[in-house]
Amino acid sequence: MLQLILIQWEVIPSQKKENFKKVKSLLSPLKPLLAAPTLVILPEMFATGYIPQNPKLFAEDFSAATKGETSGFLSDMSKEFNAYLLGGGISIDRKGKIYNHSSLYAPYSKKEVSHYHKNKLFFPEKEFEPGKTINLFQISHWKIATFTCYDLRFPELFRKATAKGANLITLQAAWPKSRLEHWITLLKARAIENQVYIAAVNQTTVSQRENPLGGHSMVIDPKGNIIAIGENPIEEGVICKEISLDPLVEYRKEFPVLNGIV
Repeated sequence: MLQLILIQWEVIPSQKKENFKKVKSLLSPLKPLLAAPTLVILPEMFATGYIPQNPKLFAEDFSAATKGETSGFLSDMSKEFNAYLLGGGISIDRKGKIYNHSSLYAPYSKKEVSHYHKNKLFFPEKEFEPGKTINLFQISHWKIATFTCYDLRFPELFRKATAKGANLITLQAAWPKSRLEHWITLLKARAIENQVYIAAVNQTTVSQRENPLGGHSMVIDPKGNIIAIGENPIEEGVICKEISLDPLVEYRKEFPVLNGIV
């Protein structure tokens, strides 16, 4: 079994400390209920919002807890809650190139356990470099790939992750409310095509502003059924869902559409 925690809120643009406080306030009431192994997933660019002005000013080194403000927060939270934390933000390499970065921290290490650079950049991400690899990480028997927002529109990425052995794929997003039906339809399609669990976390907008983000963070099973979503999917809050590998294994045997792929 794996416990999934999806945290959805209206990220305050460019205010890292306020967003850190928000994450902790939403997660803290669950502390007595958390049972290992647990994976906590935060939305795309959870610390700064998508995309801050002058993104290079917010770029960090995520490789170790001592390297950056956001990596330090992820590491501290992972240890405090005895859970894996999947966050992300803007990373920078030695050549000064910046990436839309997903970062995994675990309770047992002060170093980044795994990372992913968004492969398919959305139109506003002109200053960013695209990632070129798909990295899986493992928690117990779960082999997990993570993607970011606009990646969802490219099914070949998800198929490559499945071919590498993924049985759970996460998505961190800042997806607009205006294209909410695309979000739901494509998430279901990616789960059905690859017979994997999908855990998708989106930012939301509860205030009045132009181009609001759509919320509707959810967990989808390998048959394409939504098995966890907020009671009010646009509101801020936390979604908790425990998933089992057994139904996935049985379904792949029963309906072997991935023969020759996995």
